[in-house]
Amino acid sequence: MIYLDNAATSWPKAPGCAEAVAETLLKPMGNPGRTSHSAGIQADRILFELREHLADFFSVRDSAHFLFTSGTTESLNTVLNGYLREGDLVVTGPMEHNAVMRPLNYLAQSLNVTIMRLPGNPETGAPDLGELEKILKAEHPRLIVTTAASNVNGLIHPVEEICHLAGKRGVPVCVDAAQAAGEAELLPEKWGIDFFCLSGHKGLLGPSGTGALYIKDPDRLTPLKRGGTGSRSSEEIQPELIPDKFESGTPNIPGLAGWLHSMNYLRETAEKDQGTVIDALISSLRDLEGLKIIGHPLDHKDLNYTSVVSVVPTRITLSEMTLKLNQYEIAVRSGLHCAPGAHKTLGTLENGGTVRFSPGRFTTTHEISQLKDLLKKIL
Repeated sequence: MIYLDNAATSWPKAPGCAEAVAETLLKPMGNPGRTSHSAGIQADRILFELREHLADFFSVRDSAHFLFTSGTTESLNTVLNGYLREGDLVVTGPMEHNAVMRPLNYLAQSLNVTIMRLPGNPETGAPDLGELEKILKAEHPRLIVTTAASNVNGLIHPVEEICHLAGKRGVPVCVDAAQAAGEAELLPEKWGIDFFCLSGHKGLLGPSGTGALYIKDPDRLTPLKRGGTGSRSSEEIQPELIPDKFESGTPNIPGLAGWLHSMNYLRETAEKDQGTVIDALISSLRDLEGLKIIGHPLDHKDLNYTSVVSVVPTRITLSEMTLKLNQYEIAVRSGLHCAPGAHKTLGTLENGGTVRFSPGRFTTTHEISQLKDLLKKIL
């Protein structure tokens, strides 16, 4: 199979990741924080080392500010439900995923939260920072929520600039880094990001069901769930110490062990320049008649993108194209990609979305060449 759906979840994972997961199931592995035997200590060590790796990877000084979740969706829900209050104003961008918009719309109904969405450039999806400045001068939002990179066209958003504008007005920023982690520079502590949400299973090559949340000031947030932590067990109230305050229940030790292995792999291997593969992909798609590339205009060389390219076929339907690609064992994704706002901005909502190609760290230019030949037949 030629796997080009890494924006959904990466494959293959880092070499040895599966074995690291299996080891936690084949050997004794205790419940972290709740045992004094060697198996439990090993589980504690996995959590500690992974936290340290994340802190090092994202240049954060105190690793205790990274909390483990099941992924970006849980991290975002923890922030939005734990921080926003009745009647708050939230500013968000034009390209947000439903992991942002569905919790916000729920809070709009249940807590009368007001949502203001920035307009986006119809060619690129880039948020209008001039409009953000106007809003910050006229209003005082409780929170700004922005994606770090679009899952529809791969545009890397100006997170550092957004944090700078927000910081001048004292407005906290929450970043959805699901698509950007592992593909773009992200410095939450340096840039002043208050809430930084990420997944382990995409650009960081870990197993599904893994994620983390960095919180600059844990006292500002109430936990999404409460329960056993292995600490302060004589008390029937949630402990305030971090990360325990936000990590009730038994963690996903197999998944986190696999993610730890993948982070080790990323640290120990030279960073692969994916520019050659992406350039080859975009060049191949531009050469083909019957395809329109979405959100990658030729005259915007100043913008940066992740390894995501979306197209709309002009001679066949999205589903026909995806079906035929699948028949040739080429894995892509078709549809709205859980981001209807992004498609509305880019003008592909009424069309039913796009066909998305997302090569990964292990994709080769030979595979892109094979893809081009097969697309010629299909189109």
